[in-house]
Amino acid sequence: MTKQLHRRDFLSLSAAAAGGGLLAACVAPAAAPDDSGGGMASEPIEIRLAEGSWVGPEGIAFWTDEIIPSFEEGHSGINVTFENAESPDYADKLYTQAVAGDSPDVMFVWGNINYNLMQKGQLLQLDDYFDSEYLEDFYPAIVNAHLMDGQLFGLPKYVSTVVMAYNKNILDEAGVDHPDGSWNWDDYLVAYEATIRRDDDDNIVQWGNYVAQEFMQHYVWMNGGEWMNTEVFGTKCLLDGEKALEALRFNHDQIYGDNQVAPVAGSIPEVGWWNVFSTGKVAFMESHSWTVTNYIRENDFEWDFTDLPTARDGARAGLTFANGYVIAKKTKEVDASVQLATFLTSPEAQRVMALSIVGLQPSRRSVAGTAWDNESMGAVEGYDVASFSRIMDHARLNPAFQENEKVNSEVFGPIWDQIWVTGEIGLEEGVNLIVERIDEIFA
Repeated sequence: MTKQLHRRDFLSLSAAAAGGGLLAACVAPAAAPDDSGGGMASEPIEIRLAEGSWVGPEGIAFWTDEIIPSFEEGHSGINVTFENAESPDYADKLYTQAVAGDSPDVMFVWGNINYNLMQKGQLLQLDDYFDSEYLEDFYPAIVNAHLMDGQLFGLPKYVSTVVMAYNKNILDEAGVDHPDGSWNWDDYLVAYEATIRRDDDDNIVQWGNYVAQEFMQHYVWMNGGEWMNTEVFGTKCLLDGEKALEALRFNHDQIYGDNQVAPVAGSIPEVGWWNVFSTGKVAFMESHSWTVTNYIRENDFEWDFTDLPTARDGARAGLTFANGYVIAKKTKEVDASVQLATFLTSPEAQRVMALSIVGLQPSRRSVAGTAWDNESMGAVEGYDVASFSRIMDHARLNPAFQENEKVNSEVFGPIWDQIWVTGEIGLEEGVNLIVERIDEIFA
């Protein structure tokens, strides 16, 4: 593929788009501080924002040098202190701080961090500040991540979903056609098998696929199965159903079947699972939307994205995750915190995030269809990043059980690893054990 724009050039353009004046001008400013009382201006309001980028110092600077100054310029009298959410102890520290009334006022949360704080009553209910009209532009699946008992406790920051990445060089060398968006499971399996390469000792040195065992949910759904008994906060695991097991078996056989096409998780030891595709050792790998800028920086081969496999009957399903902003229940500055959360989830801010070094897929449909699909770094470089938007029409939220932390740490996580990583337990035996143990928790 001929690159249309170098990353350095793109960053120069996106920095201009994210400049303080432009973004601040697009979002309504707060009311001016009260100057009553003998002409003495009131003290500025101080709030704290916990955020991160996971793309290095440039990503942190995006928040500290661009986003926060833009907010402060348009909201006179409110000062925002940045706190890094990338620290390894962020989740544990956040809960302890929240209970003590000392957490950041506005926090970026994801996955179990979000559910844990919400279920333990540490988040401010937001229904009085954001009505259904405000939420209408967000993808419904990710709004669900911030609802409990019909009440709203957060706002979607960005979309994390998965599509298929493929290595064009490997496919071309193997004489395999590039996927066109219509392939089903079996079409992909043929391509996986055709792109395996072995050394002289018959060891596999190039894999057809990498199975992300933590993200099997969309296969279950597209095959007509269910993960649990409700959309969120389920109390019963349904993976022992026929359709669910068939979908899991399709993936499990790629690792442990007679014709292995995918490595065991962790068996490419020099990288984490999120970097496996960039090694150039796998032909296909389902990849998250936040990998786009990473792949552009790191991949030294020709590659692209395309649609996920369909089920054998053509059914589609996608998977998305909880990634949002929440406000501490014990914040002393509710109004200022709400203004910051409103700013961060505005169409203008989402556009800037999509075009910046952090390269985040917008959670607003109106912005995804313009900035992400056509103007983001991946789109400008010629990659099919619109595939991430297309799958959101079929995506459901990553399932979370009630008492999700307990279920994952005591039951699901350990047994799932024995099924997929160590191979100590067979698929059906392990699934039945998970179902039984979860039933015991909620009996």
